[in-house]
Amino acid sequence: MRRCEKDQHFSELYSTHIDEIYRYVFLRTGLNKVTAEDVTQEIFIDVFKGLDHFKGLCSERTWIYKIAKNKVFNYYRTHYKRSMESCSISDELINHLVDPHQDIETKIIETCQGQQVLTCLRQLPDHYIMTLLLKYVDGKSIKEIAKISDKSDKAVESVLQRAKSAFQKQYQKIEEGEV
Repeated sequence: MRRCEKDQHFSELYSTHIDEIYRYVFLRTGLNKVTAEDVTQEIFIDVFKGLDHFKGLCSERTWIYKIAKNKVFNYYRTHYKRSMESCSISDELINHLVDPHQDIETKIIETCQGQQVLTCLRQLPDHYIMTLLLKYVDGKSIKEIAKISDKSDKAVESVLQRAKSAFQKQYQKIEEGEV
């Protein structure tokens, strides 16, 4: 592919997929605008670099989502250690941080439920996870998911049903203390 053709093709891919990929990254990087912009930029740099090597074994959209998934995974992996670092806070500072109107018990329950959801998701195959996230986090319709995944509407409905069932089974195991 000549440089001019590559630039034009990349420009088309970028304008077609930027909003969707940004939303995908934004939701998975803690709703942090700056981080989502940085990771999205890295994704499209990789898309540009890999454009000459794209073989067309899947749709370009699927290929871009795979790059996005890998970049988000790398983001989690590299930033996990930073989030585990601790710092000391004086008692005086703690008193200023406490909000008497905040319901700590509710926050703890929500956090635990969120951890249970993540634990369940980690037990599922990648295509189940992607389908569930596209449907319930990104709010995609069956038709949109079918287009993204290069599958028929019926195939996506089937995968979605199996994914929901597998998720429910995993969640029930956690609730019963089996995991």
